[in-house]
Amino acid sequence: MEKSIEIEKIIKAAPKSMQAMLSSIYEYNSRFLIDKEQEKLLSKILFAIQHLDRRYFVEDDEVYNDYALPITAGQTISQPSTVARMIILAEVEQGDDILEIGTGSGWNAALIAYLAYPGHITSVERIASLKEYAEKNLAKLKGYIKQKKPEDFQKLSKINLFADNIFGKGKVWKQRYNKIIFTAGIASEEDEKNVENLASNLLKQSGILICPRVEGKMLIYKKEKFLKRFETKEDYVFVPLINHE
Repeated sequence: MEKSIEIEKIIKAAPKSMQAMLSSIYEYNSRFLIDKEQEKLLSKILFAIQHLDRRYFVEDDEVYNDYALPITAGQTISQPSTVARMIILAEVEQGDDILEIGTGSGWNAALIAYLAYPGHITSVERIASLKEYAEKNLAKLKGYIKQKKPEDFQKLSKINLFADNIFGKGKVWKQRYNKIIFTAGIASEEDEKNVENLASNLLKQSGILICPRVEGKMLIYKKEKFLKRFETKEDYVFVPLINHE
């Protein structure tokens, strides 16, 4: 799909240090776009990435390159192109209540909160120290946004972080969600059964769940009259989901 004038403007309006990354995100995701609605969502994602600076979530000289980077606790901040792909697959829209599984650095939670406002974002992290790390990162970003773009500050106000095992049926199981996004990969049939059960129980009607494998295609569940399962054609590599007690 040919790059729209709006997307060109978003990329050119970004700091020069960020323009190559935004172009890379567009080039990768443009090959999958099937309609104008997806192109419109991609433009919103690029705008959000431009304004929610990744440097608040990872200290690395390569922060504006389009690939995954290491963070604390042996985890990573995902490749921006892949993050955008997952958001498009989940069809994130304003008003969505979203469950994120794997808070990591907190960057993805900030992006989906910005896009889904006034929807609520619930993010669950298995590693307690990572949850604290994400909270600090989000606090730094919010401080910057409040000072530089106060009109956007409210868009980051509906993020709730929890340290928990998502398959332990804790407090997040008491709600239902429009979208569920895993940011770490599963590796076994048992994991896949657990994910399918989670989709069946926690998705609202017409909801969508996105879950990658450690290596391979991403799983997509859509809850209509019955739960439907799909896969991406392309493959990915993710850090493994930690789901043990």
